[in-house]
Amino acid sequence: KRTFQAKWDDKMITFGGEGQEEYINGWGKLIFAKRETMLTYLDNGTLKLEVHLRTYKKAEPDSFVPSNSFCDNMLKGFNNEEMSDVTFEVGGEVESAANRRKRGKTITTRFHAFHAILRLNAPSLSDMCRPGDEAAVPINGVEPEVFKMLLYFCYGGKVSEDELEANAKAIIEAADRFGIVNLKLQAEAVLTKQTEVTVDNMLDNLLYATSKNLALFLEKIMDFVAENGSMLLGKVSFGDVPSNLISDILTAVAQGKKSAGGVAGDDLQIMRVGEMRKRLHDKGLCIDGDRETMIALLRENSESSPSASRVKLEP
Repeated sequence: KRTFQAKWDDKMITFGGEGQEEYINGWGKLIFAKRETMLTYLDNGTLKLEVHLRTYKKAEPDSFVPSNSFCDNMLKGFNNEEMSDVTFEVGGEVESAANRRKRGKTITTRFHAFHAILRLNAPSLSDMCRPGDEAAVPINGVEPEVFKMLLYFCYGGKVSEDELEANAKAIIEAADRFGIVNLKLQAEAVLTKQTEVTVDNMLDNLLYATSKNLALFLEKIMDFVAENGSMLLGKVSFGDVPSNLISDILTAVAQGKKSAGGVAGDDLQIMRVGEMRKRLHDKGLCIDGDRETMIALLRENSESSPSASRVKLEP
């Protein structure tokens, strides 16, 4: 049975009780109270209703289903000598971040890895060794802590935001050197976010971004150039800037016009780096490269089917 009750202080009035069963149905029609009766139950002009619902369907007990343990199991093999077939000795001479002409000595640290994992996730690093090599492979120019992050990432681990912020350029250079593309782009995104481009540092940042194929970082710098061209005139010498970057400057200007409504259409030439990388990733193509390289890849594969376009490219 369904009943409707109105409560006022300690009194409870039931509508739809005994004798009204024939009017009770799922729509609740024909069960009405007189208006003058309901007005007596107003609380400062408001009719308050309390609704009680009940279901007779028995809830199924929750069953615990563990997730795929692959990532956890992979991390158990991280730097595990018994589960490895190659060894790296990291340290020695390391270039100073502040002044590349200065070099410092560091204590060497040994790391162990499984060659097959490196082949899939750090191809350039795997090319430096062979499974079962007894001698450790020397790795110079990289801090042991940075190499540890790279190796941990190859085993499916996550490098924290704090570590990326504190070591952005060191991670970019090492990841670029060993072919760990995704980690390189993660560090680039952090570097792009934390760097404030100014008239004084614009040229140094531009040359660095170009040398490492940091398309996202370069895009931010070009946006600054396009927006502050008058400030740069007479203060910055572009004599050492590669001539191909003129195209990037014009692209930044065109992108500004598009955002203001001056350019329409889906044009690869003025597409933002993030969108190009997403499209390349969706097609299974390499997303590490400058604007021209990414544009060429998208054009070559614009009419390819998803299955046909998922080819393996060298980073």
